[in-house]
Amino acid sequence: MAKTLLKTICILFLFLLGVALDTISLPDVFSQGISRRFETELSFPKDLSTPEVKFDLQLTGSRKFKIVLDEASKELTKVKIFDILGNLILEDKISPNDGLQKNYDFSGTNSQLFVVEVGNAKYNKTKSIYAHPQGSRPETTEN
Repeated sequence: MAKTLLKTICILFLFLLGVALDTISLPDVFSQGISRRFETELSFPKDLSTPEVKFDLQLTGSRKFKIVLDEASKELTKVKIFDILGNLILEDKISPNDGLQKNYDFSGTNSQLFVVEVGNAKYNKTKSIYAHPQGSRPETTEN
């Protein structure tokens, strides 16, 4: 009877030890306290249905141009203007109150070509424009 009682106690002890080890995950014990969070909710960006930005660049003078949007936007439209080397010259925003076009004057720069990136939270489009009207010669400085 003593052997049966000892055997039952050992089995019960091993069972309880197994239950205890099952509730404590070993990676949590040995992983320097780094816990993993599981995503329980699905979240989508608010701007998932944002339409693509369509625009055109129109030269208005030497080193002057305007951005013309095809459609009015309900949110801010981001504008980045770079020179041919990729240096950021201007970072701007077109608000819904600005209308469908915005003018830019870079007559104080020496750039011959501008790269214009226009976009919103979801899409970006890039176009380039030459600094001088067609048929005109760029100004040259004499030494």
